[in-house]
Amino acid sequence: LQIGRSTESPIDFVVTDTVPGSQSNSDTQSVQSTISRFACRIICERNPPFTARIYAAGFDSSKNIFLGEKAAKWKTSDGQMDGLTTNGVLVMHPRNGFTEDSKPGVWREISVCGNVFSLRETRSAQQRGKMV
Repeated sequence: LQIGRSTESPIDFVVTDTVPGSQSNSDTQSVQSTISRFACRIICERNPPFTARIYAAGFDSSKNIFLGEKAAKWKTSDGQMDGLTTNGVLVMHPRNGFTEDSKPGVWREISVCGNVFSLRETRSAQQRGKMV
């Protein structure tokens, strides 16, 4: 499943920001989105063990990874390219799991290769957080 703010055909689920106090879409037109055009891809196994993985960035119509020009990018120690979307793909796993007693957990950022990092100093910083 491809998720992002773009309405282009590769996107399966279009997501938009909400602005506190806005009454209609016209109230939000001048606000810059914090959601990337091609934010992330979620891949779920349909057979046991039913794993789900999330990858930052999108895939264009040629199925190539697409990152904006301002996105942080780097080469890993094994020579692969990895990176973060301009606005980041953030996930949080609640403490105590998904139960009535759940408490907010620590926010993390997901890279193009599916690696997990601590948050950057700012959401659009060029320097990635520490790998978790």
